[in-house]
Amino acid sequence: MKAIKIMMIILLAVAACACIVPDEQEVPTSTPTSAQTPILPQGIADAIPAENLPGTFKLIALVDENTPGSMNITEEAMSTIAGNLSVGEIKAVQGVYDFEAKTHSVFVTVIECTDSMNAANAVENYKNNPDLKNPPSQTVSRFGKVTFNEHEATEVRRKPQGDGGIRYGYVWSNGNRVFIVEPGTDSRVESMELAQMTLS
Repeated sequence: MKAIKIMMIILLAVAACACIVPDEQEVPTSTPTSAQTPILPQGIADAIPAENLPGTFKLIALVDENTPGSMNITEEAMSTIAGNLSVGEIKAVQGVYDFEAKTHSVFVTVIECTDSMNAANAVENYKNNPDLKNPPSQTVSRFGKVTFNEHEATEVRRKPQGDGGIRYGYVWSNGNRVFIVEPGTDSRVESMELAQMTLS
C-alpha cells in the first residue's frame, strides 16, 4: 500500500512539473534613431539601394511626392528628362547619399513612365541636355557604354569645377523605368556598384 502511495505522489509531482511552463522572455525592441536608414515607402522607392552600400555611401534621405518641406521631386525629375522627345506622365523618387564623410552628395533617381518608349525617350533627352554637350576634358569623352544587371547603361562622365577628378554617373532605362545615378563619384567602381544595386 505504501508503495502505491509513493508511486501516486511521484506521478502527481511529475505531472505538476510538466504543467509548469516558464514565461517567455520579452524581446526588447529598438527605438529608431536618426542614424538608422530611412524607411522606404512601397513602389518605385523599392529600387533605391538602402543597405549594404558600397564604399562609404550612406543613404541619408529618400525624397518622394509625399516628403514634406522638400522640392517637388516629380517636377525636378521632369526638368532633368525634358527635351524634344515625349516622355508622358511620370512619377519619381530620389535617394540622397553621403559619400566620403559628406564631401559631396550622390543622387539616385528612379522615374516611372507610362511605357518603355517614354522611358527610352527620357534617357535620350537626358543625354541631350546642353550641360552634357561638351566632354569633361580633352582626353575624356562624355559618355561610355557599360553593361550590368544584364542590360546596357550609359556612363556619364563629369568634371565638377575646382575638382581635379572625373566623376562617374549612370543613366539607363529598363521597361517603363528610368534610373539616374548622378553626379557619381571619382571612384568608378563604387559608383557602378551603387548603380548595380538598384532593383532594375
